[in-house]
Amino acid sequence: MSTVSVSVSAARFRSMLENRRWTLDDIAASVATTVDVRALALDDQEVGFEDLEALAKYFKRPWSYLLCDEPERFPALGQDNRTFANQRRPASAELMAEFEAATLMLDAAAELFPDESFSVPPARITREVDPAQAAEDIRAFLGVSTAEQVGVRDEFAALRLWVGALHARGVYVSQRRLRDKTIRAFSKARDGHALLVVDTGDTPYARIFSALHEYCHVILRTTGICDLDRHSDVERYCNTVAAAVLLPMVLLAAEVGGATFGTSPEADDEQVARLSHRLRVSQAALLIRLRDVGTISQDVYDQLEMRRQHRRPGRKRKGGQFYASAINKVGRRFAQNVFRSMDDGTVDRQDAGALLGVGEHLVDRYRAELLQGDRET
Repeated sequence: MSTVSVSVSAARFRSMLENRRWTLDDIAASVATTVDVRALALDDQEVGFEDLEALAKYFKRPWSYLLCDEPERFPALGQDNRTFANQRRPASAELMAEFEAATLMLDAAAELFPDESFSVPPARITREVDPAQAAEDIRAFLGVSTAEQVGVRDEFAALRLWVGALHARGVYVSQRRLRDKTIRAFSKARDGHALLVVDTGDTPYARIFSALHEYCHVILRTTGICDLDRHSDVERYCNTVAAAVLLPMVLLAAEVGGATFGTSPEADDEQVARLSHRLRVSQAALLIRLRDVGTISQDVYDQLEMRRQHRRPGRKRKGGQFYASAINKVGRRFAQNVFRSMDDGTVDRQDAGALLGVGEHLVDRYRAELLQGDRET
């Protein structure tokens, strides 16, 4: 009985290993095949179909992906402002897969929604602009009032409020599980479209801060990969602006005016938690803002932040309803645009499902869930 085999490109295979920084020993130890991976890295090889599927599964790609003759080229990451444990880290395969998915989303948006584009505040914002002024301009442009912010029902309502404000300005917000521990968010802009990607492993308040931080990157034209730490000038600026957008002086004066710190670590931590909940912001954003306006000193900030970092739980995979998660992955604005394109005949149901990340047979239910959420927002 003959076994079906196909020719696999050595150039493709070799580049896929290099891009992921995997070794031949890694793949030989991880994939049960009869393939001589060392020979395949040197020359094209005939590979049995079952072995081809095993290799493709390891790379998390369709089997046909390995048949291309050209080397694999990952999309450019833009500005890579990432460190982890104070070390620069190369892009992982998981990160590159997420960035590639973001690139494909923007490619689809540029092709299908050419008349749409994102917008930024009319006043030009650069890193030379005072962060407080930049934050004032951004908040006014997004149109979120302090009454709306503190009046929302819970942290998820707060997240919907700010994501809705960004969507209203033409910015796509994707909430996805980012499994690379070196990042918490990233952004990409091209052809008049901008996409912010935040991690569903973070709390809703943390995702708000990440989204505003990334929107600041979009405004500055410094999109790319970051972990929201303070190791570079652009990260510090975006952190400061994002915190000030969330906590303008009028809100701080009303809610934090009588707060004092330094009584005890326990009392300080309890007060930070209470204010974070009351103001509907992350503790990280609150501490940055309290330091920047002089409510706490740098030393007190460092102590509070160190304890906050130690309290922060490890990321866990969040449960949730299938359709809500699927909608969050592309964002409501992108999904709404896809359905408009389906209605006008630009895309068919199968293509719509591919763009939304669901099977064709689930498109109608997806749309019903999307419309129900629109009515509840």
